[in-house]
Amino acid sequence: MRFLLYGQRLIEKGAWYFAPFSWLYALVILCRNWLYDHRWLPIEKVPCTVVSVGNVVAGGSGKTPFVQLLAQQFPHRRVAILSRGYGPFPDEAVLLSRRLPKAKVYVGKDRVRTAKQAIADGAELIILDDGFQHRRLYRDFDIVLGDDQGYYLPRGFLRDNPRRRGDLRLMPEEMRVKVTGIFDAQGRSVASIAGWHVVLFSGIAKPQKFKKTVLELGAIVVAEAIFADHEPATLSQLPKADAFICTEKDFVKLPHTDLPIY
Repeated sequence: MRFLLYGQRLIEKGAWYFAPFSWLYALVILCRNWLYDHRWLPIEKVPCTVVSVGNVVAGGSGKTPFVQLLAQQFPHRRVAILSRGYGPFPDEAVLLSRRLPKAKVYVGKDRVRTAKQAIADGAELIILDDGFQHRRLYRDFDIVLGDDQGYYLPRGFLRDNPRRRGDLRLMPEEMRVKVTGIFDAQGRSVASIAGWHVVLFSGIAKPQKFKKTVLELGAIVVAEAIFADHEPATLSQLPKADAFICTEKDFVKLPHTDLPIY
């Protein structure tokens, strides 16, 4: 069975030989931000309230669930969500579309173009999923999630200047994630997985947190397959088991299968 480990363990060691690349990355980021801050690079404002949800580090910090939570606070407004999309399958955008049937989700690297399209479609509020680094689109409010410590990429996980605080900064100790349900492939609720012997698989930024959650639910993990963030799981590479557990983000990428997936 193939295990793809995202390179996280290597980066977490803060390998010194990545330092020159990290300094170069930091220089590029600082120059880019300076050019935007001093209006040497254009920032386009659209006739609509724009809120960005992002972070200054690479990897998962709960941005997409927070975007969902934020959008649900405005049930009487026409909400548009702009997602960059990663790879051939925009898993986060699909997940948000399923969770927010009243909102419109737009996928594209050019946030200005998708914002203008959303306004043409009648949007009253635009939310950027992972939008803190997309400076070309003016935002009325910046929400920043997660840590701001460590080295710049690729030596560490910083992808932006930690001094850019945004309008609201929420640190990990201020955010809690809880399981709201366990479901089978047909969407039927499962009361508990305590005592189950399961195979765990995921393609997310921090798979160790997902494993910790499953263990806290009482399941016994007999095998684990870790794929790169946003990468669809290759089901043929999984060992045989009575039950397979993945995240909802992973599930939306799966092809039809008769495997007992929860």
